[in-house]
Amino acid sequence: MLTRRGWALAAVAVGGFLMAATFSARSLNAVVGPVAIALAAGYLQVKRAGQPELRTETPEYGFAGETVPVSLSFDASTPLAATVRLDADEGLTVADSAVETTVADESLSFDVTLRERGFQSVGPVEVVAEDVLGVWTETYTYPVSREVVVFPEIHRLRDASDLAALHREFGLGGRDRFDQLREYERGDPLRNVHWKSSAKRPDDELVVMEFEDEEEREQVELLAEAEGGRMDDVAEAAASVLTYLLDAGLAVGLTVPGGRVEPGTGPDHRTELLTLLARTYPGTVGDSRRDRADVLVQSAAEEDDVRVTVGDRTVSFSQLSGGSRGGEASRMSATDDRTAFADGGSDVSGGERR
Repeated sequence: MLTRRGWALAAVAVGGFLMAATFSARSLNAVVGPVAIALAAGYLQVKRAGQPELRTETPEYGFAGETVPVSLSFDASTPLAATVRLDADEGLTVADSAVETTVADESLSFDVTLRERGFQSVGPVEVVAEDVLGVWTETYTYPVSREVVVFPEIHRLRDASDLAALHREFGLGGRDRFDQLREYERGDPLRNVHWKSSAKRPDDELVVMEFEDEEEREQVELLAEAEGGRMDDVAEAAASVLTYLLDAGLAVGLTVPGGRVEPGTGPDHRTELLTLLARTYPGTVGDSRRDRADVLVQSAAEEDDVRVTVGDRTVSFSQLSGGSRGGEASRMSATDDRTAFADGGSDVSGGERR
């Protein structure tokens, strides 16, 4: 397709040709000839270049409020000046969604903000290639769609005395029996680092304590439900509570409207719980499940805050998180801190990061 510049040059060429034919103004051929050559050269350049191959890299998951990179890698036989556009679902925001660049064999990165909890998609991609003279363009559309699971935002619990009491009730204040020391691996809780041994290693590698496996780990059943449109708030509160309980050493099960995850521990189980909270929708759970739950996270349509109930005591989530929900005071302080919760790479005890 001709650009505005291309149409202007084409008009000049046609006008010059007509004037030369009418008035025999041969000097106009000096204008018409180069213009025609420029138009032909630009057309051949964009057509011969062909459509570049595209590879996309997106994170599998992230937390609401985070900004994550989406990488586009092109493989073009001939470098082309182009405008690359990346679209995404309404629950995502792409910063500078249209970027002018040279499409060759290098990667192009877009910053995408995960605004809303749920299963969101990145794509499609559009590339508008242009010849070096800027007279012809060729548009290539890539119907790619990459899913990103957006977990609820996790908040630090500053006043978790009731949850700590639940922890003590199950008698899990101590550790398992020590087994051996080994090198640190991604996902190991920082509380298991043996700092004295780590300091003696010449390579600055961390050493962690390994404990004998428990034959049976105590279980806590968490139930989250919301009437009306407060499920996003309930999901944030439930994600924060289950993170606290998992890091306290408890096996956590979760029941929400339309889904359930059996009690378990470990990084994969943590991700499964957060994925269920990303998927859940407003509604309530049956009385039988509610009666068996150890911790209830609930909200009614007319309420301003989320309620967290442990036993016969109910507190607001704002009280647990030490401030108003969503405030900077209660939010996890860094993007990589929140991401670490999904892969088990951090440890929280008593509402404080370690």
